[in-house]
Amino acid sequence: MSDDLPCSPAKSLLADQGIEATQHISEGPSSASPYRFQTTTTLVSPTRTAPSETIVISDDSVATPTLQNQPLFSLRANPSATLSKTIDNMYENRRKWVWLSPSTWSFTIRIMLTLGEKLRPSDPLPPRNLLHSNVYSLQWRTSLTTKVDVSGLPSLSHALFLLNAASFHLGETYQLFDDQELGNQIRSFYANSTNNVDEHRLWFIKFLLILAFGAAFQAAPNDNKEPPGYKFFSRAMALMPDLGHMWKESLLGVEILAMAGLYLFSVDERESAHLYLVNAIRIAQMEGLHTQLPEKELGTETVAYCRDLWWTLYIMDRHFSSSVGVPMAVHDDDITTPVVSSEPDSVAQNVRSLQVNLSHLLSMILRTVYKPTKTPMGMFLEQTKSIIQTLAHHARDIERIVRHNFENSPGAVPRELHYLTMLYHQCVIVTTRPPLFSVLKQRLETLGHPDHEQCDIFLCQTKTIISTGIKSAAKTLQTLAKEYSMLEVFLPYDVEFTFGSALQLTVASAVFPNVVDYKWFRQSAQTTLNKLVDRGSRLAATRAAELQFLEELCDELALQGRRQGHRNLTLSRSSMISPDPATLSNGVDDNMIEHGYNSIVSDNDLHASDIDLPGSTDQDSLDSIGISAEDFFSIMQLIPNVDMSTESFLNLEL
Repeated sequence: MSDDLPCSPAKSLLADQGIEATQHISEGPSSASPYRFQTTTTLVSPTRTAPSETIVISDDSVATPTLQNQPLFSLRANPSATLSKTIDNMYENRRKWVWLSPSTWSFTIRIMLTLGEKLRPSDPLPPRNLLHSNVYSLQWRTSLTTKVDVSGLPSLSHALFLLNAASFHLGETYQLFDDQELGNQIRSFYANSTNNVDEHRLWFIKFLLILAFGAAFQAAPNDNKEPPGYKFFSRAMALMPDLGHMWKESLLGVEILAMAGLYLFSVDERESAHLYLVNAIRIAQMEGLHTQLPEKELGTETVAYCRDLWWTLYIMDRHFSSSVGVPMAVHDDDITTPVVSSEPDSVAQNVRSLQVNLSHLLSMILRTVYKPTKTPMGMFLEQTKSIIQTLAHHARDIERIVRHNFENSPGAVPRELHYLTMLYHQCVIVTTRPPLFSVLKQRLETLGHPDHEQCDIFLCQTKTIISTGIKSAAKTLQTLAKEYSMLEVFLPYDVEFTFGSALQLTVASAVFPNVVDYKWFRQSAQTTLNKLVDRGSRLAATRAAELQFLEELCDELALQGRRQGHRNLTLSRSSMISPDPATLSNGVDDNMIEHGYNSIVSDNDLHASDIDLPGSTDQDSLDSIGISAEDFFSIMQLIPNVDMSTESFLNLEL
């Protein structure tokens, strides 16, 4: 196909949704790479940078199969927008309903409801405790007249220890304070705690929030109704001034609101967390943090801190907004500040750039792929190609960081890189989830009528996408099982990574029973969640209960499908390799971990290499990645082109 053909309908549709040809942020950024038979499209980046090396796939590449004029898989007949879905509110507040927004949380509820309505029509609702799961009890009173009380604080040495704990766990991802400066301020405060404490009310609030995080990260498991660190958090919130006045506090106000939001998000108060974060972002914008501030007037250190603080807010916004399913508070086109300075590259700068890129990509996926509309199949495949192309570049960047900095290191990779690779796999999972759930819906809609089930053409178009998501979900659980001692108990992300991956495999088990050893991965996910529960995570207990309920529903669907004559759908011509039952009975250990992941079938169409084969020294340092850049470029070529004029749609309505 000639490169000078006019723009395809897919490209114009993608452009309408914010996907266009551009460069990426980089460690440096990876520039857009044209791929065979397609105009270059990559996700919009938050910043514009100079073009870097471009990868061109030559004409000798494997040709992409084209399927035209075929009756495509369709769940609805018409491309109009779908109605919003709501459920009755079961929380103790004045809301009459809960809007099931296009968020990661509501998607789980939608699956429960969809399965329940078909499999258990007399009692379709999930258990009440899954819909009304207040993880903790939070209450505080805010008053401007509340006098600052300095009693009940830890000793100076303990306070500095809690500061170091907060700094270690929040790390480079959440740069919400300068730990050295704050340490000096704490020493000064303890030396003169009775002098003018009311005049430094906002600083004291910040100090209490730091103590809350430090205590939360160090807390032992307990049965309290309140979350760890709450005695300091509630004191901070009681002193909080009216939000309408916080803008006067400049950067200090931004830090306080963002830290309050992060704490609330960590204890499963997502909506409240988002409200505090949005206020922090608005104050930051009033201070111009989203722009290139002048170093000459403000100083290099101040500008660098403002830049780091801004991108922390950006990462939080992408995650919080995705979690509650509302539009992002920050538009990329409004941002001009660079992600990192122009100084020589460092590991921290490279990791930071990738954190921003992947956070941006995850939000872009949820905003485009998960729109509550009936998406034309051709458009969905074009979107997926674009996303996979971007993921290929990010995989290459992660590979480079690992090879250059950790290949010969005797220690484990830092927390930031662990989080980065988990976020990378999360992007893969949410990208590949729609066709998997479409197959699930088709099975539910034709249950009892196996002759009406027609998935062959659809799977021919999407089996590579589905297989890729299953592999990333499996790799995520394998990595989390290996590194459970590194997992965060208070911050919620490892819990969510575990749950999201297990959800992907649980649904796959209902319709593709012979792709991986689901029994091993279910046990692995439950073991990881149970260990987090043992270490004090109530959120992990909630997710474990949700996962168990979903497993029961999916097992019931698989059983009914077999009894009613539905065939087992496959993604590969190979058969599954089962792990040794004796190994399974001994719990999760390293042999199980490697055996479990390598039990994924080798799909000849994926061209994906086994990444944990014994003796694979070149790959040992890249265990945390799972799917290489080369694999992704190959996968992209295997996604077929579809006639854009065909009236067929992929509907994500559940």
